[in-house]
Order: sequence, then structure tokens, then C-alpha cells
Amino acid sequence: MHLFRLDAVRWRPLRTRLSPIFTSGKLKDMFHLLLNCSDHFEKYLDQIVSKDGIVECRDLTSKFTTDVIGSCAFGLEINALKEENNQFQKMGRKIFRSTSKTVIRILLREVPWLYKHFGYLLDDHDVTKFMTDVTRDTIQYRKQNNISRHDFIDTLIDLKDNPDKLGVNNVTDAFIAAQSFVFFAAGFETSSSTMSYAMYELAQNQSIQDKVREEIKEVLNNDDGVILYENIKKMSYLEKIFQGLFLRNNSLIIQRLKFISK
Repeated sequence: MHLFRLDAVRWRPLRTRLSPIFTSGKLKDMFHLLLNCSDHFEKYLDQIVSKDGIVECRDLTSKFTTDVIGSCAFGLEINALKEENNQFQKMGRKIFRSTSKTVIRILLREVPWLYKHFGYLLDDHDVTKFMTDVTRDTIQYRKQNNISRHDFIDTLIDLKDNPDKLGVNNVTDAFIAAQSFVFFAAGFETSSSTMSYAMYELAQNQSIQDKVREEIKEVLNNDDGVILYENIKKMSYLEKIFQGLFLRNNSLIIQRLKFISK
């Protein structure tokens, strides 16, 4: 069971272990990985525009997001921008596709005892197997080659080797894979949707697009055109654009259950 579905007793220690991954210091350390993905993104976008001129933003941003998550969280080169039928991206789409089966599965999860007995019939077993295999293989490779990146996977390795940090005797492969699943799923949908909305809104509002372009150029010109982590934080108008998008388009609503012990 992943972080969003755990009870309060198990949720708190797991959240405590995963939260440091998202500190400003960690994000700054991973910024060069994001820039590398951005370079591939820029080249890919140039190719699309030169061929057609029409850009499908949702597909474009989902590919970029897949590459970023793969690089920053899993230490893998996903190459979703280069491969049209990339397996990671296919799984990301499958997680969020809307079908009658998906709706029934979501409703059934609100009745734990019922889901425990029949939920497996509605699960996407290929997605589960894919995330389990990727996580297990990545962990094994790092252990065998003594690789440490201080990222999400390293945190999972630490939890598996030291289950007492979660107050349990053993951390299973299924539990580890579940955390990988929710980490990938949350980043894939929320980030790609937000960026595609931003692209669309900027395309529809030329004056806003011009203003944010001027701000970006002005900030970068002060540092010889180099994109730095600190520079992004100076782009206040760009930040306001995304804040406005967050208010208008909520990608995910999480209902948290409150357990009251008496």
C-alpha cells in the first residue's frame, strides 16, 4: 500500500523519511538533471515545429515529465522524447485513463474489506509488474555497483535495509514498488497537466506571453544567459502565472481519512 492509502500509524514515519527528498537543497542538487532534460525537450520541440508547426501540448509535456522523473527520482534515462512508444509514458497514460473499470476500482477502495477480496480483479497488473520490475532492478543495480545518488531510490533502499525506521520488521518488494508507483504517478499527471495548461493559456494570451518572455530574458541576461536555480526564483511574474493555473485547474483532489482514536 502506498503513502496516500496508509493509515495514520504507518503514514507518519514514511512521510518523515520521504519528505527530505523535496527540500530546496535537494531540488537544487537535481537542477542540472532537469536542465539536461530541458535541452532534449528544446531540440525535440524544434523538430516538431519545423515539420508541422502544430504542437499537441499534452503529449509533449507528458514526455518531458516522464524524462525528468526518470532522471531525478530513478536515475534512469527514459528517453520518452526520443521513443514514440516509450514504456514509461504508456504506463503513465494507463494509470490515469478514465474507464468504467477505473471508476469501480476507486469506489471499491473506499470499502477496504471488499477491495481486499475483489480489488485484484480490477487492478492493472501490467502496470504493477512494470513498476515492481523497474524498482527492483534499479535497486539491485545500485547495490551491486555501490551507486549512491541521495535520491528517491536511495531512500527506498534505506527503508528496505532498515525497516525499523518505519516501525515494522520487514519491508516487502510490493511495498517499495507501491511508493515508486505513487511517486511516478503523482509527478507524471500533475506536472504535465500544469505545463500543458500553461502553454495553452500563454498561446491564447499574447500580451501575457510577451511579458513573461521579457522577464525571463531580463533575468537570464543578468547572468550571461545561464539558467540557474537561483534565477528561476527571481521570475516573479512566471510564478504568478503558475499560481493562477493552480487555482483554476486542480489536477488531483486527495481525500484524507481522519482517524480519531478514543
